[in-house]
Amino acid sequence: MTWEETKAFLSPCFPQEVRDEMELLLPGELREIRVRAGQPTAFITASRTALLSWQPDPRQVEALAEALSGHSLYARADETRQGYITLRGGHRMGLCGHVSGSGALADIGSLCIRIAGQWPGCADMLLPLCRESGVAQSLLLIGPPGSGKTTLLRDLARQLSAGNGAMQTAVIDERGELAACVHGVPQLDIGCTADVLDGLSKPAAVAWLIRAMAPQLLVTDELSGPEDASAVLDAMACGAAVLTSVHGVGLREVAARPALAGLMARRVFAHYVVLSGEGGGRVSAVHDRSGSPVKL
Repeated sequence: MTWEETKAFLSPCFPQEVRDEMELLLPGELREIRVRAGQPTAFITASRTALLSWQPDPRQVEALAEALSGHSLYARADETRQGYITLRGGHRMGLCGHVSGSGALADIGSLCIRIAGQWPGCADMLLPLCRESGVAQSLLLIGPPGSGKTTLLRDLARQLSAGNGAMQTAVIDERGELAACVHGVPQLDIGCTADVLDGLSKPAAVAWLIRAMAPQLLVTDELSGPEDASAVLDAMACGAAVLTSVHGVGLREVAARPALAGLMARRVFAHYVVLSGEGGGRVSAVHDRSGSPVKL
């Protein structure tokens, strides 16, 4: 979505005072909208947090979440049990409140809308790390939430699967954030030779794509447990390079996690890219597969 399209999607769900503030923002400026019952609504940008006049009550927070989900919030209970749902355009709405004994979200007290951004060229400096003599190389992005991991992965997929020398790329979009598919068609630009499989877990998606699409390159976001790590190893064993990401603040911290320790110990990634917590995909360090620093 362009910023104008994003505003056209978000604005009708908010009261006029929030719409007026949204109109003052520049394209690409807004990163998050945080809404809490009884508290001022906040716009989060790369440089500031702006508190607005609207202080919704619990009923208004609930109505906002329902409107943003296209009035299908409780029909998507499997997603809300994970704490968020993906909205049209690839935006992500995190939810917080009272959880019932069944694990379902019963009452919503606050929500966080993370604005999906597409900044063509933001991953330019990382491209040489992902391709060597025309062959795809595996890469792991490490960064805290909001550091730009998804945005960088999307731009890498776009550039590596477009133009001369385009690679056959498969995108595993488990949460619908990388490509933002609607009825199977990506709404965000991920390149002309990229195939997307969304809504499926990484282990199941890797097996599907290797069997069905024979990709040279697999792109997926946010490794978590040992099943995800095992799926990455399976993809590489089948000859596909993998571009992926993980939450963390540094290489040493990620390597110490039990779920990822085996994957890291095998040195399967050609490079590790550590992002700062400042957002915008800012790189703070790059390491080779042995963990030694690399200068770009």
